[in-house]
Amino acid sequence: MRAMVLRGTRLAIEEVERPRPGPMQVLARVRACGICGSDLHAARYAQDLVRAARAGDGPGWNEMDLDQGVVMGHEFVAEVVEPGPGAEGWAPGTRVTGVPAVLDPASPGVMHPLGYSSRYPGAYGEYVVLSAPLLLRVPDHVPDRLAATTEPCAVALHAVREAKPAPEEHALVLGAGPIGLLTLLWLKHQGIRHVTVTEPAAPRRALAERLGADLVLDPAAGDVAARVAAAAGGPPPLVFECVGVPGALQQAMDLAAGRGRVMVVGACMTEDRITPMTGIRKHLTLRFLLGYSPEEVAEALAAIAGGAIDPAPLVTRTVGLDGLPEAFHALGNPQDCKVVLELT
Repeated sequence: MRAMVLRGTRLAIEEVERPRPGPMQVLARVRACGICGSDLHAARYAQDLVRAARAGDGPGWNEMDLDQGVVMGHEFVAEVVEPGPGAEGWAPGTRVTGVPAVLDPASPGVMHPLGYSSRYPGAYGEYVVLSAPLLLRVPDHVPDRLAATTEPCAVALHAVREAKPAPEEHALVLGAGPIGLLTLLWLKHQGIRHVTVTEPAAPRRALAERLGADLVLDPAAGDVAARVAAAAGGPPPLVFECVGVPGALQQAMDLAAGRGRVMVVGACMTEDRITPMTGIRKHLTLRFLLGYSPEEVAEALAAIAGGAIDPAPLVTRTVGLDGLPEAFHALGNPQDCKVVLELT
């Protein structure tokens, strides 16, 4: 099958072996897959990611062998082609999404991250193996390109839920990429009275305004802290760092109110520096977040299907497989927001 393969820091379309489903797995044909900011960072800082993962315990991103190659892609929508033993309930032709992980048939309880493992190719290719217990059926009326936003929608839902915002609070979201904008949507869905979004790219600032942000700022133009305080009545008690580059965490700490909470959602793949006295003086809580629960993935899909969360404006472009490497490079200059691979 054809797939985009990461070797070292090089992305190329190659022919790779088509995977085979094992017990409680299905082989599925990829229909769509969103380009995730974490994938952009991983492609650029793959060696740092592997080193950090191998310093930990258990399977995970330490399964990335950059010499062997990695097929990334985890924001998937796929169509079941062949169910393996025990997965016959998933009929061929069923559109699915779900938790992007593969349960190990030989080791109960062990999961391999789809798209960050050289053992299991991700959804930047024509076919994937998926674990039946982690799948969700995509409702017929939900287009592939919207269903492909289920996973990042679950990331934002998890971040907002872990923050436990109160309706009378106001929040600041740093970054109007897909995760930042989906965080904005969930905050407004929960009735948060005022949400400010900062973003240097003008097209993404326009999206934040369209999606209901109360205040949208260019962080390079003027005093962000003063403008937020003037518009919302004081510094924000809740800050979501959705950028994931060095310096963003310190900026979030600088802007947060005393006894505020900083939710670290951006995936910075390199070392960063902060001034601890900022957090000590303000008595800040820093909360580092990863992923979501299976229940939150199901809730995200239901919210998209029911119209409670509308991610359609985020999808600014679709590409085919041959256009995927160029799309990775183009997103380094973020004129687009969410770019989705579509295979038909």
